[in-house]
Amino acid sequence: MSTPSHYGDTVFLRDFQAASTALKLNRVHFVKGNNGAVYNEAWLQNLIMQQPGLLPVNQIGESAFSTMVPVCTELRMCAGFMDNLFVTPRGEIAIVECKLWRNPEARRKVLAQILDYASEMSTWDYEAFETSIKAARQVDDENGSRKLFDIVSGAGEMDEVDFHDAVSRNLKRGRFLLLIVGDGIREGLETIANFFRDHASLHFNLAIIELALFELPGVGFIAQPRVLARTTEIGRFIVDLSGSKTPVTSSPPITETPSPRTATITQEQFLEDLSTSSPGAPERLLRFLDEIATYNVKPDFGSKTLTLRWHREDARDWNMGTIVNSGDVWMDYHAVQARNSNVIAASKQYLESLAALVSGASVGPTKSGAGWNVAGPDGHALHVNDMLADGNRRSEWVRAIARFEAAVSESSEG
Repeated sequence: MSTPSHYGDTVFLRDFQAASTALKLNRVHFVKGNNGAVYNEAWLQNLIMQQPGLLPVNQIGESAFSTMVPVCTELRMCAGFMDNLFVTPRGEIAIVECKLWRNPEARRKVLAQILDYASEMSTWDYEAFETSIKAARQVDDENGSRKLFDIVSGAGEMDEVDFHDAVSRNLKRGRFLLLIVGDGIREGLETIANFFRDHASLHFNLAIIELALFELPGVGFIAQPRVLARTTEIGRFIVDLSGSKTPVTSSPPITETPSPRTATITQEQFLEDLSTSSPGAPERLLRFLDEIATYNVKPDFGSKTLTLRWHREDARDWNMGTIVNSGDVWMDYHAVQARNSNVIAASKQYLESLAALVSGASVGPTKSGAGWNVAGPDGHALHVNDMLADGNRRSEWVRAIARFEAAVSESSEG
């Protein structure tokens, strides 16, 4: 008996002419086991290894994993063999399990399994982690002789010492991105949430992804990944690994409009980097994010930047400022948007309000001449610690945002 689909028919159109033919594409269903079927779990596992871009990490708010590198398959664990392991050039770790969820027992098994893998891995140090990877890569990698750093360091994000420290830190904290990828996943969020409240063991982010595969005869295949659930929807679980025991606390389920305090691994990494470069800045920034949420301005965290985005209903989003993990605040893209939208006066008033927060700061053109920015008396970008140094400055920035939004809304109505 086939599993009911959440998708409508997928149709290939050769062009958009009235007489054009339309071809309904047949969905390819994966088959469990290795009984001669081509499209089984092993095939899906290899597909993800070859095409990691199929994993929609940006859609689950984890852009830090957009550069993750396939490291190995079939990593031996006490509880079995992990399907796929990915590591980013900055040391973030992702665990992927490829499973077919055909019945409730299979669903419970894969959820428990990926948690077991994460729990065991959190007890490893860097050397144990690398040794296990080398063993898994023996067939494909000169008997597994390559170091982990050499496998993932192509992007040149950090040197080997910093990479070693980052991986070690994530292992110790049990800070992993857990991804379950399968075909025919049909589990209600409430049931999944209850499961994790009963089995929470680590500080992780988890997403459940359904991958639909359609055959395009004579051409190839179309793969359609879809995020079904993630821990920002069904609750987050945090473990204190500092002591001899591991007490677990559970945060309340997230509503449809989550607070900026809802952490992803990407957000946590950004705030850690910001804290290193600018002590005290994360605390000030989080208070500020709570206040501007009232005006529908929400943080868009990347691995190195945080963009303040004003989300307008039925209209384009606005960049209200970009904060780098060094603490610098840039407004040049906001100015370009304002110029293209013919609200230059409102934008300049907004930037002048920000310049007024710091003694000697001013608004001036960017080097390219395409817009304008706010700079301190030394000509350098303003620093977030200066702009949010106290409650008064924080409130002034919030009021400046409110005035800009009102001006844009009035311009749109006119």
